[in-house]
Amino acid sequence: MKTEWVAVMKEARERLAVLEYANLHGNKGAARRFGFDRKTVRHWRQRWQAQGIRGLIPRYPKRRARPVGEKICDLVRHARLDFGYGTTRTQLWLWRVHRLRVLQSTIQRLVRDLALPKIRPVRKRRPRQLRLFECDHPGLRPGRREVRARQRATALPVHRDR
Repeated sequence: MKTEWVAVMKEARERLAVLEYANLHGNKGAARRFGFDRKTVRHWRQRWQAQGIRGLIPRYPKRRARPVGEKICDLVRHARLDFGYGTTRTQLWLWRVHRLRVLQSTIQRLVRDLALPKIRPVRKRRPRQLRLFECDHPGLRPGRREVRARQRATALPVHRDR
């Protein structure tokens, strides 16, 4: 709580410094110098004159209210804890099973805010090597007949009902 109050007071002191600069150079000059809109500087000045340093304390919440519903939060928690899904798989699962479109960045934010555990990294499998064009003697390219013979040898048998 104390660190939050210190951060709020720091921001109020910064706004007060902008207002002191505005007293010397005007609202427009202070806005240009510090990268604010001149109307913002004017509102700060009005609030400072009316309420003092308390008027410069930010009024907005630390984080906006979550527009994501509880249903999506519960589904993301279920996908992470029960299935061990990451953000991409969770996004696909939400769309395919529940027909809900959710951005991956939203899923990442939910995972972080809900303090869900990280998933264990899975070792990638080695891809299967294509043996169709492999030849017995390296450096020599297989001819068309050898390739066709291997295709026939590896093809699945076709059963016809007559």
